[in-house]
Amino acid sequence: MRQLLSLLYFAALTLALLIIALKSFRIVKENERAAKFRLGKFLGVKPGPLVLLIPYLDQVVKVRVQQIEGSEQMSEEELRRRIAKIYES
Repeated sequence: MRQLLSLLYFAALTLALLIIALKSFRIVKENERAAKFRLGKFLGVKPGPLVLLIPYLDQVVKVRVQQIEGSEQMSEEELRRRIAKIYES
């Protein structure tokens, strides 16, 4: 009986860790940037392809680079500032 209970606890813990691990990553396409927020506060713009998150605390909003006017001739830093300005207002 005790062994079965221990096995159930292990299975539940393994399942919880698996769910958290799967929610920790977001995939961002080549033509997108990820605006990252933690508890509603803007943290910055992350380039792709893989963005690491803290589950249930972080949120990612994907922004297509083409949506920002003149983004072709902009530096990466200027692009980050423009995206930050859009989401802070």
